[in-house]
Amino acid sequence: MTSLAQPNLDSKYIFVIHSNDSSHVGQDLKSNLEKLEEFKKLEFNWNGNNAEPFSDALIEKAKSVLFSLRVQPEVFPTARKSIQFEYEKENGDYLEFEIFENSVSCLEIISGNEKECQIDITEIFSLIDHFYATDRNFRF
Repeated sequence: MTSLAQPNLDSKYIFVIHSNDSSHVGQDLKSNLEKLEEFKKLEFNWNGNNAEPFSDALIEKAKSVLFSLRVQPEVFPTARKSIQFEYEKENGDYLEFEIFENSVSCLEIISGNEKECQIDITEIFSLIDHFYATDRNFRF
């Protein structure tokens, strides 16, 4: 692991500072960063359906967000040139962010009610906090 970030998240720019010291990184974050490094290696047609490889800019954007999250998501590549972050509670409530190079979409399913929208990258943090705010068993 060669990358750590101290992000300055802003709606237009994300800055990442790299370091070789990963000793203070939590295991979930470390695992997600390793996944992103694997996504970098995916070549054209990685899914057998003509999916394109991921840009370095997208990978770095996703890393910056991950470093700022108090709760780590499940992380997946998509065939839409995006990286998906997923959260799911035991009761079936679901929160998903699809990180594109120039935008972020959100899907939220709470008590069976579905809401989908485009958001600013800085809104991710408050949406996650709100998602877990009603969970009495969850502690940040």
